[in-house]
Amino acid sequence: MELSALKKAFQNLMGSESDLPEAVLRALMSSAKDNVLSAYVDMVRGDLQTDELQKIFQYYYADRKEKMQDYTPKSIAKLCAAATENKRGVVYDLCAGSGAMTIQKWAQNPNKTFICEELDERVIPLLLFNMAVRNMGGYVLNRNALTLEFFKVYKLSPGSRFSEIEEIEQAHDILADEIISNPPYNMKWDAPAPMLADRRFQGKPIPPASNANFAFVLTALDRMKPGGRCAFVLPNGVLSSDPEQGIREYLLDAGMIERVAILPDKMFEATSIPTCVIVFSCGNKSVKFYDCRRRVVQEQRDQNGQFGGASHENRTYHKTINVLPDDVITAVCGECNSIAEFSQEVSVEEIKKSDYSLVPSRYIAFQERETRHRPYADIMADINRISRERSVIKITCNETLAKAIGLYEVAELEKQADNTWLDKTFQLWGGHYESRRYITLTKNKNEFRVENQDKEILSSLVSFFLPMWKQHVFYLNHEENRLLAELRDAMLPELMSGELDISSIDK
Repeated sequence: MELSALKKAFQNLMGSESDLPEAVLRALMSSAKDNVLSAYVDMVRGDLQTDELQKIFQYYYADRKEKMQDYTPKSIAKLCAAATENKRGVVYDLCAGSGAMTIQKWAQNPNKTFICEELDERVIPLLLFNMAVRNMGGYVLNRNALTLEFFKVYKLSPGSRFSEIEEIEQAHDILADEIISNPPYNMKWDAPAPMLADRRFQGKPIPPASNANFAFVLTALDRMKPGGRCAFVLPNGVLSSDPEQGIREYLLDAGMIERVAILPDKMFEATSIPTCVIVFSCGNKSVKFYDCRRRVVQEQRDQNGQFGGASHENRTYHKTINVLPDDVITAVCGECNSIAEFSQEVSVEEIKKSDYSLVPSRYIAFQERETRHRPYADIMADINRISRERSVIKITCNETLAKAIGLYEVAELEKQADNTWLDKTFQLWGGHYESRRYITLTKNKNEFRVENQDKEILSSLVSFFLPMWKQHVFYLNHEENRLLAELRDAMLPELMSGELDISSIDK
């Protein structure tokens, strides 16, 4: 559904065109909750594997400047869900947003316990809605994942069709089997002294103040059960940046990095930033690398203009984004075969020799391609076509006039051109370079002549020149008519008085 139509349909469902997140929370806490959720299922025609509310929030409400909110595309969420599947019971979504990644875990197995942690209280109602309409059981924590500052916690209990929601006082301790996260990228943060004693960071390199990318990673890994799996969507810089090398060393030496997949740009709706997915688990002596940039398909998103009046609001804009197909997701999450330009498994020891770089192209073989080109006859034909078009129009101009109107330099360049070598090159393949003079200077006073010197084709310049010529003629005709009217109006009083006699003018 097109975005503005989707928003309007959801607003109608909530019975409010004011603040949508507040309206959603009121609806979820009212006695009409089940009716609203049921109506939503009808609105999306039963498709609960897509986070439709994400589209609304990220366009109308997301804070991309301060909170750096870019919500996870469905195909990336499916990749993270598949990469962390281990048939166990507790799923933890760190920086859950509206729940797009959790929805893909739910699609795998709806009977797991889902714990979602999110700081932004504005998106919490939509997250609760997404979980309740899918009858999930679990918790939503409104908390700062890094400082652990706690705000609210909600408990969801599966019902006959939709989850029951209640606000509780105790924050839930998190230990998860499957962890997924798409945290804010490159967010500045402070690590105050008490945090240095926190078990999440104790004995480990502290992430740089310039970004909290690995602070989120270390937070999640601290909450992973033995045998658990974790997948993060992160900016590509984490794979090789100098300030984060110490953390990469720690994680590789600890055997925590299982696989790295680099993704193409233009996968997100609101940013073109290229990202990667890093999968963490325990006991890894090698890393599986994947380069997915040449294995995407493209999908088109249609969206009407939202602002700027009818000229924009009645226009549908088309945006193309990259999407990971299911077969690529399956390949990235399976055994890692050595495939040129796509995948390679590399030992941790070899990665150490490359300064702990996790950039996949560093290790994946490049496939040499045979250079192919069009037939020489076709290339020569196109060159001659251009040369012929250039010389269709020939200008003959007085030399002095040419200097005054800026044509002298063009004539000098044309005179100096030596096409003998090009003709000889064409002769190697049985061809001939076609060339004719297209400007000539003359001593004849005030001579300026433009001619079409090809009997078979008309220069494309004519299609540009004729409309300008016609417009100029219309303008001069209008000016002439205006001046004739002025002459008429000036003559009329003198004609009426007999002061002006025009009887001598032939009729």
